[in-house]
Amino acid sequence: MVLGASHAVAAPSASSTTKQAVILSPLEGWMQTWNMATYVSLLQRAGYQVDVLQNEQVSISFLKTGLAKYDLIILRTDFFNDESLTYYCSGEPVTSETKGTYASEISAKELKIGVCLGFSTLFLQDNYANGTLRHGLVYALGGGTSELSGQFLRAGSSVFIGYDQAFSLQWGRMDAYSQQFLKYLVRGYSVKDAQVELRAYLITGHGVTADWPEFRWVGDGDYKI
Repeated sequence: MVLGASHAVAAPSASSTTKQAVILSPLEGWMQTWNMATYVSLLQRAGYQVDVLQNEQVSISFLKTGLAKYDLIILRTDFFNDESLTYYCSGEPVTSETKGTYASEISAKELKIGVCLGFSTLFLQDNYANGTLRHGLVYALGGGTSELSGQFLRAGSSVFIGYDQAFSLQWGRMDAYSQQFLKYLVRGYSVKDAQVELRAYLITGHGVTADWPEFRWVGDGDYKI
């Protein structure tokens, strides 16, 4: 698996039939993933070869083509708005050089310089034609990410999971929530049934009034990893 600076690197499997998963954490430097090893081990248990890309590894160049090789994508990111468009943070450094390199994409509103170098749904639309993504699961862990669903499904993903609410990725709260959801998927639950189990788990542990963001899935709710 390909990992960030704080992790080791393992060689990928030689089997072309191995399921491929990627965890993308472009904001790892200031919103560190809680218990990354749990994400990786859960996916490996489900039979995936796992790549982990952090910070600058989640480059615009990678995002243009790299998503197409994966059956399961976890995107752990943040968003900002500009002129009624939503942009999602990449790990591309905001420098005068990158502004020049991506001037045409910025002009076309595919990319935007803000709190990060962000990409919009236009970016996905222009780089992933219909059917170019594998039939798999995309889990976008970040506030406001549900807007990405249409482009991922159009490009070939089977099911997309995202969030409408804004929340912080700091302190590990949402990572713990997401890892619990993955545990149900690894046990063989479908996406829609895993959501039901997760809700029951949270009510049991925190009560019916607990304020947890609830994800929205779009696509094939019967999908199993």
